Amino acid sequence: MGFIDSLKNGKFVVLCEIDPPKGIDTSGLFETADLLKGRVDALLVTDMPSAVMKIGSLSVSYLLKERGFDAIYHLSCRDRNALALQSDLLGAAALGIENVYITEGDDITLGDHPRSKPVNEIGADEFLGIVKGLQAGRDYAGNELEGMPRFNVGTLLNSNAQGNAMDDEFAKIDERVKQGVAYFITPAIFDLKSFEKFMKRFKSTYKVPVIAELILLKSVATARYLNRHVANVTVPDAIIDRLYSAGDKVMESISITAELIRGLKELCEGVHILALGWESRLPDFLDAVGG
Repeated sequence: MGFIDSLKNGKFVVLCEIDPPKGIDTSGLFETADLLKGRVDALLVTDMPSAVMKIGSLSVSYLLKERGFDAIYHLSCRDRNALALQSDLLGAAALGIENVYITEGDDITLGDHPRSKPVNEIGADEFLGIVKGLQAGRDYAGNELEGMPRFNVGTLLNSNAQGNAMDDEFAKIDERVKQGVAYFITPAIFDLKSFEKFMKRFKSTYKVPVIAELILLKSVATARYLNRHVANVTVPDAIIDRLYSAGDKVMESISITAELIRGLKELCEGVHILALGWESRLPDFLDAVGG
């Protein structure tokens, strides 16, 4: 059963992010994936995160699908024009890939090819409308397609927005829901009370599943880096203090993650875990919450 069916059946889903390799050796990729087989509902295959050149997410999504995984194909608007975005999506459909996650893409100057030129012809919100058109049988130019693709389309929402920014975010969410979004993924969540406030407002209007991102905190330095450099993510001082004081940082990180997941089960429909190099430890984290 795919993760979309699990969501429809009311299961709290667990997704894990998996990065394609920088090169053609996929052995490490499959080793990580096999560690998670039967433990997670889907693997979200990143599209050159932080603008670092790697194997394309479409190829890796297909390879994982062939190995029996439910893969989510991440497609960013940064590197493709409207022609390429549509072509890649139709290619995904032809390969039997139905789960798609659409974002703008990280700033290209963050990556290992900072002199490359981003495309950004259309943004993620506009692209959602194009995807809706493809599923209705017509391309961006209005031309009829030979066969209509079917996708479970996800995108992000900023659940950490505050004040007027939250009002702006809900206006965007309203448009995304109208475009047929099947699920949302949040930025990393560390403050359950703030997230509860957001979700109360969200659920008063929308029925679309929300999946909360979680980042495994490897160290105090990781937490402080997130606070300084990652937009829309804040690690509370109380969590940083716990990590700083802990004798066993790994066990404390597992404890923090388990507490967050238990709290999130009361607030949203799933979690999306970013291991940040701790992929080999993911089974320990999942064991801590019975996953």
